[in-house]
Amino acid sequence: MNEIGDRLKEARKAKGYSLDDLQQKTKIQKRYLIAVEEGNLDILPGSFYARAFIKQYADSVGLNGEDLINEYMDVLPETDKENYRQNVQNTQTRKKTKSSGFLATIKDSFPTILIVLLVIAIIFAIYLAVTAGDNDQMDSFINEDESSDVIEVADNDESSSELDEETNNVGNTNDTTENEETTDEEESAEETDDKKEQTLTEVSSTETSTTYSVSGPKPSEGTVVLKASGGNSWSSITIDGETAQGTIKDGESLSGPTSDSDSKINIVVGNASVTTIELNGQEIPYNTSETETVRQEVIIEFE
Repeated sequence: MNEIGDRLKEARKAKGYSLDDLQQKTKIQKRYLIAVEEGNLDILPGSFYARAFIKQYADSVGLNGEDLINEYMDVLPETDKENYRQNVQNTQTRKKTKSSGFLATIKDSFPTILIVLLVIAIIFAIYLAVTAGDNDQMDSFINEDESSDVIEVADNDESSSELDEETNNVGNTNDTTENEETTDEEESAEETDDKKEQTLTEVSSTETSTTYSVSGPKPSEGTVVLKASGGNSWSSITIDGETAQGTIKDGESLSGPTSDSDSKINIVVGNASVTTIELNGQEIPYNTSETETVRQEVIIEFE
């Protein structure tokens, strides 16, 4: 059994890697790398991780991990899927119900409709007030004698006062309407600010690694999801030191929760040709191969 460890150790030294270098490259803890080299596979989390760590170790030092696993298949421990825990969940597709176009139009036009109704009501009230004043003046002219001139002046003064009051009411109503419009505009501006999305900017890219910078508001509860389609992919997600890892089978996904306090996400993809990465529903592009099993590392840093 130690023959595998010796071959891996020799390949590592030939590449000039230290155990610390290999830990940084593979994201496998150093004590597990030592256990693989010494053949102490019993201390690994499970038989599945023994094969996965050996394969990733081999691929990282220039050996073919699949061929090495197949060569020593008889001496490697059997995989028991019930003895280890994966953070793998079935991908579910959810459909979002789109808002009706007619209802959305009515909702957007509601403030304008309300203003128009208020203006119509004000004009109608002024019309009634003016009409009532004219009728009072006509009745006074017919029924009163010559001494009614003083009374008519008084009536005219009262009518003028009523008109002044109506005019003041119109001004107050217009002021209220303008205040409502200003409040609606401020609320719309606040809603627009709340809907601003995060901006993803590529900082650097190599054949095996891509670094992104994320700016804009961070959601208090988000998620980063790796999805496999067309094959299996051993992958890991490290968020501020917390790691979730395992083999993602075809049609399944590996996810990790994010928060507004996170500063960095490190993602390792063992088979980039079949794996996609999404951050809060936004797909992140990175270097992949359509035909070859390529290992890629994606680093996401928050401003």
